[in-house]
Amino acid sequence: MLRLFASIAISLIFSAYPLAAEDKAVRLCGALLTGEMASPMRLGELRNQGYDAVVLSLDGDSFEARQADRSAAVRIAEAGFELWYWIEIARCRQLADDHPHWMASLQGHQEWRRFFKEFPKPQPGEVVKNYPWVPIVYRETFDAQLARVQELLAARPAARGILLNDLQGAPSACGCGNPVCRWTADYGPIKTATPLGDDAAARFVAAVEKTCGKKVQVIPVWTTECEAHDVHNDALCAGVSCFKGICWKAYCRQLQHLDEQSPTIGALLLYKEFGQDTKNFPQPAGWVSHALRGFQTMPPQNSGKAIAASRLLAVLQGWDVSPDELAAQQKQVQSVGAAGWVVAFARIDQSWTPRIVPAK
Repeated sequence: MLRLFASIAISLIFSAYPLAAEDKAVRLCGALLTGEMASPMRLGELRNQGYDAVVLSLDGDSFEARQADRSAAVRIAEAGFELWYWIEIARCRQLADDHPHWMASLQGHQEWRRFFKEFPKPQPGEVVKNYPWVPIVYRETFDAQLARVQELLAARPAARGILLNDLQGAPSACGCGNPVCRWTADYGPIKTATPLGDDAAARFVAAVEKTCGKKVQVIPVWTTECEAHDVHNDALCAGVSCFKGICWKAYCRQLQHLDEQSPTIGALLLYKEFGQDTKNFPQPAGWVSHALRGFQTMPPQNSGKAIAASRLLAVLQGWDVSPDELAAQQKQVQSVGAAGWVVAFARIDQSWTPRIVPAK
């Protein structure tokens, strides 16, 4: 029954919303897997369910990791899928361990401490950092992350395209504790790296495109901001009322540059992981369509331009969900006419912990 629903839903999406001549958005029905998950049996199941692409998560540049990814890429091609890559940008343990002063910080609001009640206060000359998040919004991290992407891709077979995740700040950007608060890396006076402008994400995508060439599609994956109802949720904003403050204004300025750079924009819609599986949305997974519509409604409210749903690629939560919950997410995507979806069967880790580092 699930296979039948997936096949029907995919058919409706790609027939009801034909590609306009001026619209260069990618149409995709993909599954995000690790190399280990991409077994012949699993690939056969995905083929029967109507998927046409496999997005291979690249994690690590050891010899063993490269070999595993090459083997997985061969299996994916033999199964008849388009091969795409998924690269996590901001959440990077290697760079966080090697350069702790490059990490985003936890300044400003202190509501994040409700999750870490015993965490000490920083002393003069120290700052609390958000481990292991190293966003590209600093000059130093931009260059280091770009070099890292180039190294990852150089060691793998050619792919149809690349999805770059987390090109914004870090979770709990203002200190509220909300995992989708991503508008900044430092909501406070202490800076331990050189900040870039609102166009950092767009510039990063352009730099990766230059590296890959015109035949490779590069899709940035974007996380939406806090919601008005989040302020009343202790698991999210815990009383910090930022919805009408700077969060969406800064978010929309950054998104506007990305809108001009990328025909297709991914939307990270992990509705359970982000605490949006609540009664605020009466339909199952109702936040998914709500967040997708936000790309049309929120930018015009903040001096920006609406982004059509047909340009959005939904990234859905495929782990820790039932078949019915996955079908509900896909139904929500279908209802707004998005360009398609990538179901993340491989977990997309969005966790973070505080660390105290010297404030160089």
